[in-house]
Amino acid sequence: MSHYLIIGSGLIGRLTAWRLIRAGYQVTLLSKDDKTGSDSAGFVAASMVAPLTEAVTAEPLVKTIGMRSYQLWPKWLSELEARVFYQNEGTLVVAHQGDKAEMERFDRRAKHVLADSDYVQLDKAALSLREPELAERFDQAMWFEKESCIDNRQLYQQLTSFLELHANWLITDEIGELNSTEIEKLTQRYLQCSAESFDVVLDCRGNGGKANLAELRSVRGEVIRVSAPEVNFKHAIRLMHPRYPFYLAPRPNNEYVLGATVIESDDRSQLTVRSGLELMSALYSLHKGFAEARILEMAAHCRPGLPDNLPTIRRTDWGYVINGFYRHGYLFAPAVIDDLCHLLAGQSGQIQFGALYDI
Repeated sequence: MSHYLIIGSGLIGRLTAWRLIRAGYQVTLLSKDDKTGSDSAGFVAASMVAPLTEAVTAEPLVKTIGMRSYQLWPKWLSELEARVFYQNEGTLVVAHQGDKAEMERFDRRAKHVLADSDYVQLDKAALSLREPELAERFDQAMWFEKESCIDNRQLYQQLTSFLELHANWLITDEIGELNSTEIEKLTQRYLQCSAESFDVVLDCRGNGGKANLAELRSVRGEVIRVSAPEVNFKHAIRLMHPRYPFYLAPRPNNEYVLGATVIESDDRSQLTVRSGLELMSALYSLHKGFAEARILEMAAHCRPGLPDNLPTIRRTDWGYVINGFYRHGYLFAPAVIDDLCHLLAGQSGQIQFGALYDI
């Protein structure tokens, strides 16, 4: 049985560990983060799986990779011990009157990069049937059926429980650049064994792996999490805005996560007043019931991006680096990790996105 050493326990590290263990392999995890995952970008994220609306403002490959993940997520979630909230009603894209120009540009771009079957134009009557409370403030919407979102906190909890039982998982100090010498020091210090005990080392550290990926940069994102008993949205909602899109992701029990801002910065400090005001204004503009919502959390984190904003797997002389998921961790993770598992199993013929990798 192969034994893999995974460095990093964010979304990519813990999903990879889970899939490898389920495939019958042995896994050891080393990470500076706590086992809850509270220092992970995936723990803070709105966790949207939006291959179509994201492709409108990116490149067609985003749709291709994202649709593969969209296919895998329901199957993967069904393999967990307990149910994880998975909203699969699609995304509604709306704009206020003052942002109609943004909506028109989005619509033109959608016609250019997507198929006609990828979305439906809804007038007020159709929107009233699909999301009645949203139709109180908007006359039309675009509905992208094949999009979803996940309760990331429930997912992390499930994966933590599984890995605590089935993986050898140790918390470490900060880990710097990885090379054969440093990996040997790590395994000797934390595991009292040689690095030769492991068949492959997998670096899944995201921003923590900058020392091994010179071109990796950080992209700051900010979210607000609220409890709004007066709001009953069942779809994810994308609100058009001149500077950046807002995504509202439903959670169980009338909780919602609103995410926005794509700032080229490695600043991990708290949410700014400006961003907080914009997020709260966006919430209230969607539904008056958000006025009485309770703020559960306001948070910021940084996502790891490569120059093309696409993920990669790179072979090194000591293992593989899996990184560059940008703001699309939940959108790209299953597709890339599935490819990684095929690579490690020697099934290179089943790798779907090999052009992204240096393997």
